[in-house]
Amino acid sequence: MSKALRGLIGILTAGLAIFAALSFVPDGIDLGFARLKTGSFAETMFAAQKVPKPVAQPVGKGTDEQPGKAVQPSKPKKAAMDTTAKVILFIGDSMLEGLGPRLAAYANENGHTLINVIWYSSTTEVWGGCTRLKERIAEFHPDYIFVCLGANELFVSDIKRKRQRYLDNMLAQIGDIPYVWIGPPNWKPDTGINDMLQESCAQGSFYLSNGQHFDRAKDGAHPTHASAAAWCDRVCKWVMTQSAHPIKLNRPKVAKARCRTIVYQPQR
Repeated sequence: MSKALRGLIGILTAGLAIFAALSFVPDGIDLGFARLKTGSFAETMFAAQKVPKPVAQPVGKGTDEQPGKAVQPSKPKKAAMDTTAKVILFIGDSMLEGLGPRLAAYANENGHTLINVIWYSSTTEVWGGCTRLKERIAEFHPDYIFVCLGANELFVSDIKRKRQRYLDNMLAQIGDIPYVWIGPPNWKPDTGINDMLQESCAQGSFYLSNGQHFDRAKDGAHPTHASAAAWCDRVCKWVMTQSAHPIKLNRPKVAKARCRTIVYQPQR
């Protein structure tokens, strides 16, 4: 490189350095006859190095697509009501004496056929220790099953160890048939029968009766016929509006009705 060229580069470098230094003077330089603006060069040179301030997001949970927007949990789809006529099998203990005639009125009102099977003093152990439920299913081919059982097991200690296998056997005999298990109408706190039933029955298939008001018969346990009818009304409304398998159960015009009834006496 020639001496002249090196000198020229040196002059240009020195001039650029002076110009750059002057550009940091924010107010410029007063030359007497004019004011030299000096800040634009530095602003341009360092603009790319400035980090933009983060934009505050709305407070709350959100998604990557919509930060800050709360995600609403999706509601489970409500099952559509089946309005076709059903053959209903209703099995259980002596509570069917009060519930059965009222449910028969519902069946007549809505075009269903009801068969009641009362097994006095029965329990999950009694029903689940035999195949009688399976036999009645094979006989009547029900489209829907109602069960009311557990009142005779309110005070069984260590109930899951003693009764769970029988309950599982009953549910296995029911299989894929839609059902509703009506829990017992407690008159005293139980030792776990309602919890066992609620945990074992399919979602939307267990109706909890415990905690409701019941007018009792003289024995202090069974609801009066009027109270049992009101109980049945609540169950049928729940089946239509909240159960996993809603069927048509519009309120009947009559208080009770007759239906085919099979009775088993207590086991000795």
